[in-house]
Amino acid sequence: MIDLAIIPENAYSIGLIAGLGYILLLYLLGRNDRVFPYFMGTCVFAIICVNAIADYHVIDAIAQHHTNKFSAVVLAIFHSLELFVFHTHFFDNGYQEFFFGKGPIGSPAYTDEGIYFVYIFTITFILACISSVALVIRAFSRRRAGRTWLALHKRDTHGTHIFFLGDDVAVQLAEDIRANDPGAKIVYVGYPDPEESYMDLSVWEKIKRLFKRKEEGSIAPFSAIIYSRIQLKDAIGNRIFKHLGINDLSVFLKDETSKVYLLTDNESDNLRCADLLTANGCESIIYCRASREGINRMYENMLTSRENAHVKLIDSSYLAVRGIKDQPDLLPVNVVNKGKDSQGRLEGWVSSTFNSMVLGFGEMGREALGFIYEHAAFVDKNFKKSRFSCLVIDKNMDKLRESYQKEFPGMNAQAGITFKQCEVGSNDFWTLLDGKLPRLNYLIICLGNDQLNLTTAIEIEKLAYQLKRKRPENLSILVSLVSPSDLDKKTLAFYNDSVQYKDLIKPFGGKDLVWTINNITNSDLDERARRFSYNYEMAQGKSAEEADSVWTQYNKDIKEGTDFAVIADAIRRRSQNYANCFHMATKRALIGPEIDARLKEIAEEIPARFETHNAHYLGADEHIATVLHYLAVLEHVRWEASHVAMGYKPGKEGEPTDVILKTHACIKDYEALAPGTKHYDYLVVKTTFELL
Repeated sequence: MIDLAIIPENAYSIGLIAGLGYILLLYLLGRNDRVFPYFMGTCVFAIICVNAIADYHVIDAIAQHHTNKFSAVVLAIFHSLELFVFHTHFFDNGYQEFFFGKGPIGSPAYTDEGIYFVYIFTITFILACISSVALVIRAFSRRRAGRTWLALHKRDTHGTHIFFLGDDVAVQLAEDIRANDPGAKIVYVGYPDPEESYMDLSVWEKIKRLFKRKEEGSIAPFSAIIYSRIQLKDAIGNRIFKHLGINDLSVFLKDETSKVYLLTDNESDNLRCADLLTANGCESIIYCRASREGINRMYENMLTSRENAHVKLIDSSYLAVRGIKDQPDLLPVNVVNKGKDSQGRLEGWVSSTFNSMVLGFGEMGREALGFIYEHAAFVDKNFKKSRFSCLVIDKNMDKLRESYQKEFPGMNAQAGITFKQCEVGSNDFWTLLDGKLPRLNYLIICLGNDQLNLTTAIEIEKLAYQLKRKRPENLSILVSLVSPSDLDKKTLAFYNDSVQYKDLIKPFGGKDLVWTINNITNSDLDERARRFSYNYEMAQGKSAEEADSVWTQYNKDIKEGTDFAVIADAIRRRSQNYANCFHMATKRALIGPEIDARLKEIAEEIPARFETHNAHYLGADEHIATVLHYLAVLEHVRWEASHVAMGYKPGKEGEPTDVILKTHACIKDYEALAPGTKHYDYLVVKTTFELL
C-alpha cells in the first residue's frame, strides 16, 4: 500500500482551494447561458493541456527518455481525457515508482520535483472531477430547469407572462416586456421536450450539445423555458396539463393577473389553444393571434362568454396599419395642398384632390383601405367633402371584391374606390401606372412579402421620377416591411438618402413596432381614449363623476352584456374615442400657428350646448370662427367615413341607430344635420384642442 501521508499537505490545501473557487465560478457563470459554454470549454481545454504536459514529463521519465516522443504525447493526452471519467494514473505502478519509489527512476515525493508534480496532478484531477459533475448536472438541469422554476414560483404567480410557442414574435414581445419591466416573470412553453428529441442523437452529438448554447434559442428574455410532451393544440380532455407533462403551469393560469400569449402563424391553432385553455378553467387574459374578421369575431364572443374567461384577438395586420396612425409624418394630410385665406393663414380645408392606391388586398390591404378612406376624408373650400379616389389592385380581386362589398356596401365607386384585378409587376400593371402615377398622392404596398414590397416600391418611385422628370412632390409610398433583412434596411436607406428619391419610401408594420406590450394590451391607447372620452363628456357640461362613468359603462356593456346590439353599440361608441385620438395630428396639421398658440383659450370659447347661446363659438375672431367651422365639418366627414368603413349605411330620418343592420341617420351631408347635432362635432374639436 502507498503511504498517502508522505503527499505534501499543501497539495491537499491548494487542491481544495482551487476546487472550491472553481465551483463558485461555475455557480455564478452557470446561470448565464451565453457565457457558461465558453467558460467551461476553456477550463476543460486548460485542464487537459496542463495535465497532458505534466503527464508527458512523467511518462518520459518512467521510460528513462527512451520512448517515442509522439507516442508519449498521445498517451499523455488520453490519460488527461480519462480524468473526466473519474480515472487517474496517479497510483498506477509506474507513477507510484516515480512519485514514491527510490529506484533509478524514482523521484521521491519529498523532493522539489516530486512535490511539483503532485500539486499539478492533484489540482487537475479535482478540477476535472468538478467539471465532469458540472456537465452532468447541466445536461440534466437543462431539461428540468423550467419545471423547477415553476415549482419554486407556485406561490408567486402574480403578473406572469406565459408564451405558448410563437418563435421570433414571442422573443420580440418578451424582450419588450423585459425592457419595460426588468423584473417581469416570463415563461416560454416550447415543444417538443428536449429529453425526447435528444433520444435519437449519437453520444458524440449529445456531448457537443453540452458545450453549445441552448439549441432552442437564447433564454435571455425569459425567466424560464419549459417543454411539453405534445403541443397544446393536440391536447384532449379536461386534464390537458397532465397530458402536456407540466401540471404546475395550471396554477399560473388560474391567476387572473397573468397573461397568456398564443402567437403562432397558424390562427386556427391559436384559436384551438384558446378554446382548450378557457375550457380547462384558465382565468388569465389570453391574447390570441388571429384576424378580427368573420367567424373569428364569433369565436372571440363565445370564448369570452365562459365564466372568468378573457380572450382578446390580436390582429397583426390591424396593428401594423394602426401604427401608421400614430406616426404624424406618415398620414395622408402631408400630401395634400392646404387651403389658406387672403392673408396666407391656414383655414382647415384642402385645395387638392387626394388620389391613392393600395397594392395587395389581403388582410393588411383591407385594413389599409379603411385607414385611407377615414384619414383622407378632407373638406374643400365649399365645406363639402373633398374629392377622393383609391385604386385597389390584387391578382385575385374578382374573388375578393364581392365578399368585401357585401360586408362594406358603402366602399364602392360612388365613394371613390375602384377595385381592379391585375398582377402586380405585369405589363398591364405598369401600363396602368403610366396613367395614374403623375396624379398619385399616396400608395400603400402590402403584397405579403418584404422583398417583393420593397422591390415594387423602388421600381414605382423610379417610374414616378421618369414621368415627372423631377422628384415627385406630394407623394408618399408606404411599404409593409414586417421582418426586413439588414440588406433590405441598407437598400431602403440608400434610396431614401438620394437626391431623386429623398424619403419617398416609408416603412411600416415592422415586428419591432407591432409586437410591443403596449400595442398588444392597448394600455397606453386605452388611457388616451379614456381621457378623450372624459374630456368630451365634460365639454358637454357633465359632472366629473358622470363623465367618468361613461367609459366605465362602455366596458361593462362590452364585457358583461348579453344583447349583441348593446355590445356592438358600446364598441362603436367607444371606438370613436380611439379614432379621435388618432385624428388629432391631422386636425393640427390643418391649422396655422396663430391658432395652435391659443388652443386652450379657443376651446373655452366653444359652449357646452348650442341651445344655450344659439352659437357654436362665442369668440369674436372671424378667422377662428371660420377655422372651427371647417374643422367641425372635417370631423363629421371623418366620422362618416369611419362608419362607412365599418359597414354602415345611411338610415332614415328620425330612426335610431341600428348596429345590427348597420344604419345611422347622421350619415349625410353636414349641412343637413340639425344645429344641435352639428355642435357635437364642435365639441370634438374643443376636446381635441384641450388635449393637444
